[in-house]
Amino acid sequence: MKYINQLNNFCLVLAVFFLPVHLNFNNILITCFICLNLLLLFFENRAYKCGLIKQSKWLLTLVSIPFLLNAAGLIYTDELVEGFNYTIRAIPFLCLPLISLINPEVFTKNIKKLGFALVLGCLFVTIYSWSSAIVDIYNQDKSIKELFGPLYSHHNLIKSLSLHSAYLSICIYTSVGFLVFIYKELNMQKKLISVVIICLLIFFMFHLLSRNAIIYFLSASVVFLISKKNWGLLISGSVIVIILAMLAFNVKHNYLRDRIYNSLNFFEKKTQFSKKDDRFDRLSASYEIFKHKPIVGYGTAAESKHRRQIFKNKGDTIAYERNYNAHNQFFEYLSTYGIIGGIAFIIFFLGLFQIILKNGNAFFTYVFIGLFFACVTESVFERSQGVVYTALIIALMLSYSKGNTQLKKIEGV
Repeated sequence: MKYINQLNNFCLVLAVFFLPVHLNFNNILITCFICLNLLLLFFENRAYKCGLIKQSKWLLTLVSIPFLLNAAGLIYTDELVEGFNYTIRAIPFLCLPLISLINPEVFTKNIKKLGFALVLGCLFVTIYSWSSAIVDIYNQDKSIKELFGPLYSHHNLIKSLSLHSAYLSICIYTSVGFLVFIYKELNMQKKLISVVIICLLIFFMFHLLSRNAIIYFLSASVVFLISKKNWGLLISGSVIVIILAMLAFNVKHNYLRDRIYNSLNFFEKKTQFSKKDDRFDRLSASYEIFKHKPIVGYGTAAESKHRRQIFKNKGDTIAYERNYNAHNQFFEYLSTYGIIGGIAFIIFFLGLFQIILKNGNAFFTYVFIGLFFACVTESVFERSQGVVYTALIIALMLSYSKGNTQLKKIEGV
């Protein structure tokens, strides 16, 4: 059993490292971690652990809502194969919180290892992506200025790793948050290294140009620095951000400006400065689907073909060909599971925030507010990276709520 536990810990830490790096490796390791824990459940204190599950059944039901919705939607979907794939992908929502309830030590004893694994994974992607871009620029005899152009920014910066900038940015600001919240525990040398890593990750996140993550990170940073009364860092950081923003805005033909400013048009009108933003038109397609079946929706994975048809009718060829989802988790659930799905989404987050308020942990507050904010512009629970990330932080939070002292070290920095 000793070796199984060691392998179990190894799989978990390595899975977190690969979360921002490679989704297939992450999924394989998470699967191994879940299987090993089920094996331990069978052989170690089975009666006691089953008792823990029974005692926490309502809590487990709450945090497993995304999985339960997928499973229930299989009953009436007409896309059974695809729906089954969606449900399999959502299994971490059930299994990782379950493991945290019956074997919380696997998370609490590895909390720092998990945090540093995520940091190293994000740092690896940062170095690899920038190195690949610079080598490509050198081989094609281009100017280094091209590094901040359309060919090497946003999704193109990480296309060789087949990653999504929004989800990678979530991992990055979580890593930065972890380093900040453990900063006081580090010695002087490690503090210096952490500062360098934080600066690299923040700059890389800005280069990814995920507006949601940038806005949330800047807002959370301001709140944090004000709460800590760190006026020097707040003022200097604000000055740097303002200067960089002004430079990006005033340079002609600047892709960073075009992406951050000009492509964002809340009024849905084409102007001389910006194109018409189709984000809200695409969101309305999910609402149209919801109106056709408002109570229980079309079932797991069955809404996609109907939304795609609306894209086609509206002439949105990009959304039609790429089969876009709602890019909003609430509307994703409304269109898939109707009012039941919308209510489930609200209950899910209300329950999570109630647990956070009860525990009073600043790190989890930061992470879960960011997650909720991400759900406004992304269908987070429809992608494997979003599923595993969310299930992992829920598992960590539940372990903390059981009174594990090691996690409390993150709390009061």
